Amino acid sequence: MIPPTVAPAVSADGQATPRQFRDAFARLPAGVSVLTTFTPEGPCGMTASAVCSLSLDPPLALVAVARTSQTLAGILAGGSFGINVLHADQAALAERFARPASRPADRFAGVAHDRIARVPVLRHALAWLACDLQAAYPGGDHTILTGLVRATGHTIGTPLVWHERRFTSPA
Repeated sequence: MIPPTVAPAVSADGQATPRQFRDAFARLPAGVSVLTTFTPEGPCGMTASAVCSLSLDPPLALVAVARTSQTLAGILAGGSFGINVLHADQAALAERFARPASRPADRFAGVAHDRIARVPVLRHALAWLACDLQAAYPGGDHTILTGLVRATGHTIGTPLVWHERRFTSPA
């Protein structure tokens, strides 16, 4: 039997509180990717779960990146980004790219990657997409980026998923 939904709660300003928002979205499984770009200092990347396809014709991808992200600054300056979809066994890699780094290129130490279509592509990703930045839109504390997909690659496997505030894989 499915348990009932928790009673709704609304804050004084009529918006969900940050905790309510996080708790609700924790129930939505999301694929885990590493967004990448090149900067003058080297490769730069971050873990992301706000990633989706946007359009088939033309092929467009959408990602949302925190406005404070070093990777966002690199993408906006360089005009391109990679989306590297992680395998179920790559949780440690997701954690590495989620941690703050004084030098973003340090996250790539020991991580096999190639330069394809102007972006770093993680050699052992489940799938990758190389995108040219098409547009950037404000979205609260994030920036929403759309990218024209120039090249892709993939292999066979099970994706890494973020659900209930932990890494898992589909059953």
